[in-house]
Amino acid sequence: MLRYITLRLAVPLLAATLLPSAAFAQSQDSQSVAEAARRARAQKKNTEKSPKVITDETLDVKKGDVQNATAEQPKIPGTPETSAQPAVAQPPKNASEDDKARAALKERVALKEKIKEAQSDLDLQQREYKLDEESFYSSPDYAKNTSGKEKLDAMKQQITDKQQELDQLKARLAALPPQEGAATPPKP
Repeated sequence: MLRYITLRLAVPLLAATLLPSAAFAQSQDSQSVAEAARRARAQKKNTEKSPKVITDETLDVKKGDVQNATAEQPKIPGTPETSAQPAVAQPPKNASEDDKARAALKERVALKEKIKEAQSDLDLQQREYKLDEESFYSSPDYAKNTSGKEKLDAMKQQITDKQQELDQLKARLAALPPQEGAATPPKP
């Protein structure tokens, strides 16, 4: 029995002596880790890298690269040495045709943008009309609400006008001459 009493007294005594030292060691470790992280952050701030600047001198351009502006001329043995001159771009034979094609392309793009904008406006107006219509007819006394009915009629007229505008834009686009070089979709 004496043995049990000694053990009962020894366990708390051991716990009292070992736990504070373990807690102290743990707090020192966490403090040292936190301190190490602070020091690493401070060191990183002090040694910030300057951004890399790319210049013509720092580029590594090899012969035959796309970045090389002059093409290498093959040399035939026995021919005199001539300096390679870049080929001068020949103006197109029909500059007015190119201008016309460019203007037609710009007009086509502008019409497509207008069509896209008109379609999104029409879609927005239709959605707004549906919401207002549902709100109007959900009221039990909608028959007496003449201002609401007039508003719906005005919105309906705006939708009709926008639809007509969209149809006119599509007709103008269809009336433009077809693009040269543009792939035509296969016919079913």
